[in-house]
Amino acid sequence: MGNRSLEDAPPGSSIFVDSNILIYHLLDDELYSSSCRNFLKRIENNELKAYVSPIIIAETLFIYLRFWIIKHKKIAPKKVLEYLKQHREVISDVDFQKPEALFTIFKNLPISSSIVKASCNAIKLHNLLPNDAINIALIKRHNISIIATHDDDFDDIEGIEVLKPVAS
Repeated sequence: MGNRSLEDAPPGSSIFVDSNILIYHLLDDELYSSSCRNFLKRIENNELKAYVSPIIIAETLFIYLRFWIIKHKKIAPKKVLEYLKQHREVISDVDFQKPEALFTIFKNLPISSSIVKASCNAIKLHNLLPNDAINIALIKRHNISIIATHDDDFDDIEGIEVLKPVAS
């Protein structure tokens, strides 16, 4: 269907939102945060119906935690998991209020056994990684035809329109 920008989302449309859109906003990314912030404001103002999955929530929280550790503990990106396993107590220092508040503007689509089965088919059919395949299975099950993402893995999936953030 081709790619357009987040700004092109038609009012009233249903859109599945990928974790990278949330992360660009939460971490105030210098290239994409403005585009993502404007898009998320439209969701918050009920101009758009937006959906996430437990996968999106988990990815967003983990990346948020990872960047907090890199920034505040000065840990090299490759060493974050090792650091976390040895210093679990640091997790309690992280303030998750910002992502938690952000999640309230979305409807969270549950993962069922039929979604798991459909995702296994999507892995093979579209050569997707498991998390992306679960999200595609959810999108298709709920008749959502638009995904907001910066991920190119969704570009060639028939019936899915991809909206991407624009650099500022």
